[in-house]
Amino acid sequence: MPQRPDATATDIQDVVRTSYRTRRPRVLLVTGGPGCGRTTLLDLLARRTDAAGGHVLRAAARPHARPWQVLRELTRGRAEFARSLALAEDRAWHPDTAAAAFRADLDTLAGSGPVLLCVDDVRRADPQSLAQLRALARRMPAGPVVLVATAAGHDTRWEDLFTLPVLRRPYVECARLALLTTADVERILREERHVDGPDVPRAAARLHRLSGGNPGLLRALLAENAAFQHPSCDGPFARAVGDCLHDSGPEAVAVARALAVLGDRPLNASLLEAMVDGAAPAALAGLAALRGSGLLDGLGRREPAVRAAALAGHDLRSRTRQWWRAAHALRAVRATPSEVAAPLLALMADDPGARPRDRDLELMACVARDLFEQAHGLREGGDGARGITLHQAARRLAQCAGAAAAREPRTPREPKALRGQGSGTPGIAHARAVELAG
Repeated sequence: MPQRPDATATDIQDVVRTSYRTRRPRVLLVTGGPGCGRTTLLDLLARRTDAAGGHVLRAAARPHARPWQVLRELTRGRAEFARSLALAEDRAWHPDTAAAAFRADLDTLAGSGPVLLCVDDVRRADPQSLAQLRALARRMPAGPVVLVATAAGHDTRWEDLFTLPVLRRPYVECARLALLTTADVERILREERHVDGPDVPRAAARLHRLSGGNPGLLRALLAENAAFQHPSCDGPFARAVGDCLHDSGPEAVAVARALAVLGDRPLNASLLEAMVDGAAPAALAGLAALRGSGLLDGLGRREPAVRAAALAGHDLRSRTRQWWRAAHALRAVRATPSEVAAPLLALMADDPGARPRDRDLELMACVARDLFEQAHGLREGGDGARGITLHQAARRLAQCAGAAAAREPRTPREPKALRGQGSGTPGIAHARAVELAG
């Protein structure tokens, strides 16, 4: 099975055009992240096929569709498919008979021009239509008939159509849509937006960095006139990022939120796995989905708007849990005190009334103590400004730990004088921190 890991719209158009010229069938699965142009590609192929005198059969699969919805939309009541559609819907006939009739109708139609079948978001297709398309893909007509199905890059439910027997066919090909390059963005600015001048290369580089090469995000930036100014926190770009994250799947959202709360700290596998439910498999799936959408740069993201969008749909309780989780994970991988303190300080600003658990109190007090020591070292070493900043952060953490511990209810069995006694208990840790803060 031929594969094109990074194909452009032009590459796929060339494959379709070759099929028409050689009068041989072709089946294409085109994957890509949200906003990467799958539907736009089908629009282009449909226009070119129509201009060449061909026949375009097109459908967009939808969730919770009725039986035969995709097949009905493809044929759109055309007289050529009246018999095969009736056979398909009649349970008295064997599915192979209906599939053969549909294939024969396509072969007849191809006698008067090439035939293009487009199925957008094939993973959502109803099971009845999917079975018919699978039978077609396993045994295509001999003429110029091309089936192009699109699917989200992060989702593997399209495998219901592209099963192993289908993938083994020599005319079947999988292609992943490539993200735009900086040169592509510059061409769009010059040819489509009619922007010219010596600053165009710099603007193109900036737009490419912000969008990650995602065509949908690029359109949002251009709609916001963000070629030379920073996009707003609630404008078209921020909304497009939020939509892109949501459409990339739950694993991508979880990873994006983990990246948002971890900030600019370099990541490693163990840190990310600790931040994502499902550990390594979910983290890897999320990373792949973000990368395919242009939302990931290595193991981090350049644009603060992406981080803000990742947290925007997060309720306060979930965000609070994520801040605590980040702080514990950072301490587990021996991050610096200031790195561990960052999510704790963000938590205090985001949810001042958060009620920490015992282990959270212990963490906050220990980080405050470590920050005091780091601040003292910096001031002794001559970096007074940085030392003062860390000292102020340490005081805030220590005071918060002390206040939170004071709010904790005491059980009748635990006398006040005994609380916090013993090695490693939250009471001793936050008491030491408050003492240092004084």
